Amino acid sequence: MRHLAGVAGGAAVLLALSTPRAQEPEPGADEPAGARPADAQGGAVESTGEPESAPETAARPEAPEPPRERPARAAAAAVPPAPAAPGAARDEPLGPGFRERMRLALGPLEVAPIALIALQAAPYVGDDALSQAGDSAEQPGFRLRRVRAGLYGDVAGLVRFAISTDLAGGDEGTARIHEAWGGVTAMPALEVYAGARTVPFSRSAMTGAGDGSLTERPLAVRAIAPFTQVGIQAEGHFQDRAFSYHAGVYNAFQRSDQFYTGHSESVAPLGNRFEGIAVAGRIATEPQGPLGRTIQDVAHSPFRMGAGADGFFSDGGARTLYGASADVLLHASGLHALGEVLWTGASPKSVPTQPIAQVTSVTSLALVLEAGYMIVARKLGVSGRVEWIDPNVDVEDEGDNLVLTGGVSYHAVDDLVKAQLDYTHREELGGLSLSNDALILQLQLSL
Repeated sequence: MRHLAGVAGGAAVLLALSTPRAQEPEPGADEPAGARPADAQGGAVESTGEPESAPETAARPEAPEPPRERPARAAAAAVPPAPAAPGAARDEPLGPGFRERMRLALGPLEVAPIALIALQAAPYVGDDALSQAGDSAEQPGFRLRRVRAGLYGDVAGLVRFAISTDLAGGDEGTARIHEAWGGVTAMPALEVYAGARTVPFSRSAMTGAGDGSLTERPLAVRAIAPFTQVGIQAEGHFQDRAFSYHAGVYNAFQRSDQFYTGHSESVAPLGNRFEGIAVAGRIATEPQGPLGRTIQDVAHSPFRMGAGADGFFSDGGARTLYGASADVLLHASGLHALGEVLWTGASPKSVPTQPIAQVTSVTSLALVLEAGYMIVARKLGVSGRVEWIDPNVDVEDEGDNLVLTGGVSYHAVDDLVKAQLDYTHREELGGLSLSNDALILQLQLSL
């Protein structure tokens, strides 16, 4: 018996020493980069990123150290990846950390592909659903929600760049630039980026478009966050993201007269013709270490918490826009919990440079609460979200919404291929109650 006990004890010690971080989350955005930004910073951070994320584990020991930022999360800040579980790279070619192993080294230059494909099917859609009001579909059928392709590069950790294109943008499916930026990243305390990148505002916006727990970011975030804009950003990260900051100057933001349509994302091909200048900033902390790229705790990690606060001011030619948000995200043993509060205002100019329908100042407020659990690590999870949205705090009408979304996600190949099924109930709190619920199935490939 003593011999058996000694053997069992020795095996337990060896197991503990051999897999200390095998199930820790993948490093990434606050985002999203989001840019995942990139839609996220993390994201981005679409990020975003992105972020998300915002918004993987490391390569084999003999491989060169990968860049500290996931390519598709263009707006995400750089952070070194966690080590992979021993043997994971050899035994599981598409296991945790596969993205880091896909980078191609050309001397000091490392390049990696960016790809995101999301196909949505809507078996059920309410008769009153309207895309201009933020609904995912107007009729039952199929939708190519996202098709994104691009390239990410890193030059000896001193310079990073990314360019990606949305190939299914707008109703006509026309291609448009999603992100295009380059930056000097020699010092983690001061990284400077220029180009089209996710504005550091809202954790969900900075998390990558493909890194959420549900098929879409919160409706409130899509309506309020400015997402990708052209400008110059500076950011810094200290003590493994125990403290981070972001600050940027951009062309002034433009938004639609319809609140739920949100901001336009312009790459300014003709320069700053009609607008002024916008500024944005964010501070964040992840005191227990990086939360990882995704909103879900896909890897059943130890307890981690992240919190952030941000704001923007845009002195545009047609409107003065301003906003602020704060967020908290928790990960613990497969459980995630997210809370965000968003506030924004818009005041029309007396002599606008472009035609607008807005004639008075409007203040908007929204609250987002989300929670979920990965039933099987890196395989199967469930999530639920509640949103309270008031587009104009001075008016009570059907624009005031309570949005309830619940869904399940199945990761077929780690986070490369996954399927998500969501049901959204949208209740108008004032005025006429509309039939705009929807059931959405999404199949996604994210690289």
